Amino acid sequence: MRRRQVLAAAAGTGIGSLAGCLEDDCPPRSNAETPPDGWPVPGYNAANAGITADSTLGTDVDSPDEPKSLDRWRFDAWEYDDEIQGGATAPVVDDERVYFAYGHPSYGPDPEGGALFALEESTGELEWVYTFGTNASGAPALVGDGILVGDANGTFRRLERETGDLVWETDLESAVRTPVVADGRCYVQCADGRVVAVDVASGERCWTARYGGFLGRFIGGECETGGRPAITDDAVVVTTGVEGDPRDRTVVRVLERESGDERWELEIDDGLYGPPRSPVVDEGMIFVAVPNRLIAFDLEGEREWSFATGFRETSAPAVDGDTVYCNAKNAYAIDRESGEERWRHVNLAPDDSWQSSKRVPLVATPAVADGVIAAAFGALDAATGDHLWGDVGNDEDSDYFPGAIRGPPIPIEGPAITNGALYATTTSGRLVKVEP
Repeated sequence: MRRRQVLAAAAGTGIGSLAGCLEDDCPPRSNAETPPDGWPVPGYNAANAGITADSTLGTDVDSPDEPKSLDRWRFDAWEYDDEIQGGATAPVVDDERVYFAYGHPSYGPDPEGGALFALEESTGELEWVYTFGTNASGAPALVGDGILVGDANGTFRRLERETGDLVWETDLESAVRTPVVADGRCYVQCADGRVVAVDVASGERCWTARYGGFLGRFIGGECETGGRPAITDDAVVVTTGVEGDPRDRTVVRVLERESGDERWELEIDDGLYGPPRSPVVDEGMIFVAVPNRLIAFDLEGEREWSFATGFRETSAPAVDGDTVYCNAKNAYAIDRESGEERWRHVNLAPDDSWQSSKRVPLVATPAVADGVIAAAFGALDAATGDHLWGDVGNDEDSDYFPGAIRGPPIPIEGPAITNGALYATTTSGRLVKVEP
């Protein structure tokens, strides 16, 4: 692992980012719209903490002899348009609707198009659909009466949540990943490693921070991105995968929220395969998942601890008080201060289960509510790791996973919890509301 402090005098050379010196001045901040109640963005909030205090999930334990039927409804996106053939993103939810994008090439055969679906929350009936004309590239985020979503051509747009009507769109020039919203601005990473701050009311750019120094400003870099930024009071934290010789690596960058200027970056030599997971920030700490481990840093980039998961696909964590939860085939609870394991829930899937079994490893970010951890289409006890109900990847007769799929069985950004229910998508395009 290499850490490098970035100096203002070094602009134009090296690897550091260059904030939007060719951009117009940031537009005046509008009266800040807030995200609606529910689960407005994957990870729940701008810090990506993955925990909500606004909802609960049942804790009754399934009887092995008489398992409960928990599904309230299902929606299969491929039945709406069988030509898209791509994968589904993680869902976001308000009091009235559930939203997700479909046609993501990371989760299925290369699609010819993509779409954003809005379903009626209580029934799963389709209310409206907005087609992109190209691939989906990230999950949506909710703010005010709008929904923000980008596509693989670099178009970033705001739609009306109620109708799907277009409010504004702007060209960000490269595939747009999942955004987060804080204080009237949206922060989003693009496929070429740039981070862009956008005014949520107007769609105007506030700043752009490019990865790769002066040259990268004009031609971009060899980057892999897939996650959301994580926001603190005054900083934006992002993870970027960078191709390297002899090994690929994950770069953690911390930017100024107001300007996009870079405070510092560090490199983790991890031989990463694919885009890195979203960072998580919580009370002065940054949590970063890389292959086979979860690492905690302070806000200056000094490593606090590293937890070995022993599985290449390690999820971004959810943080609840003094406990950090992550999935890496098994589900783990980790002491926030020491990095020591508190418990693990053993997943019985074989390591090659994505191709051979209906048992699947847990690799998506967990969600936490009132002592319950949502994983896949079921729940674990947050205090003990005991299975409570539903399918958490160990069901050899699973009704959710077909047994021969490409890539992760569930979008890596994980499920949503609100309205007393769990909402989860499969990467093949099925959305299920589970209510114990």
